[in-house]
Amino acid sequence: MKEFTRFIAQEQNGIANALENVTKKLPSSVREIASYAFLSGGKRLRPVLTLLWYNLLETEQKITHPELSVYDASVVLEMFHVASLLHDDVLDNAELRRGKTASHVKFGVRPCLLAGDALLAMGNKQMAEFQNTALMSIISDALLKTANGEIEEINLTGKIPDNAEEYLAVIEGKTAWIIRSACEVGAVMAGAAPKDVAAARDFGLNLGMAFQIVDDALDFSPEEIIGKPSGGDLRERKCTPPVHMYLQSLTESERADFIQKFQNISNPVFAGRNIPKTEGKTFSEQELQTIAQKIIDAGYPQKTRELAQTYLDEAEKHLQGFSGTYKTMLAEAITYIKERKK
Repeated sequence: MKEFTRFIAQEQNGIANALENVTKKLPSSVREIASYAFLSGGKRLRPVLTLLWYNLLETEQKITHPELSVYDASVVLEMFHVASLLHDDVLDNAELRRGKTASHVKFGVRPCLLAGDALLAMGNKQMAEFQNTALMSIISDALLKTANGEIEEINLTGKIPDNAEEYLAVIEGKTAWIIRSACEVGAVMAGAAPKDVAAARDFGLNLGMAFQIVDDALDFSPEEIIGKPSGGDLRERKCTPPVHMYLQSLTESERADFIQKFQNISNPVFAGRNIPKTEGKTFSEQELQTIAQKIIDAGYPQKTRELAQTYLDEAEKHLQGFSGTYKTMLAEAITYIKERKK
């Protein structure tokens, strides 16, 4: 992954400058929250993917603007991603984000929700300045799909999905579509041919699916590695693949007891959802820790990574026909997702 990691490091200043510039355009009331959220860490995967596809496919017909660059386009999807994190942390009652105090804990719930909305609006405004309908269509679809994915995830909270398709539909919306859009934006900005734009789009969707599935596996990792308590999805009553695998290993009576406790959601965000609850029947902290450890010991996180591999293999197919250093970097991005530890 040498070339890919070198590119990530090389592009961080350009991405950071673009984020700083767009932050300055925000209303002063949300600027501090946005700055804090942007500093939460990470490798800025979405802008990096936009830049990689742009560099791979750049043509004489590339989209230009007298005042904005491809970096300014690349950070729009990052803004959408950070906005979704601001909203997610409120919904999940999360206290930490990458080991730092969550924004809503530091600044308050309502200001953070509105700051997330402001980021979405500013992202739309910045992309509109390129005056390209294809770009606007891409980000509009990204917003719509992401919102739908988040709603579907809420609807599945405390429930056991009837089939894998329900879970996959959630992660396609809440994670994969923004990564898909980041790759597509890079191809469109480059002025690429329709078939190459399609390749970027399909690569991104599959990479995004794998990214979230690996994330669900990583959820059962030590807190010092992931920056939040292990087994967070279990605590939030999300039936991700490791949780579902554990459920399938239980006896009939154990399964019934697990489901009863799994459905008992105390988070006020989910009030009025008609989720069945039984007085006194919920997981104790000790039970949550024990179940998380059993999931780890049974190797379910590793089996979840095997599911992600099917999407990574599909992503790799969409790099066929390309060559050069940037193709190599995109191939290494697949390895990065496969091997990521946090």
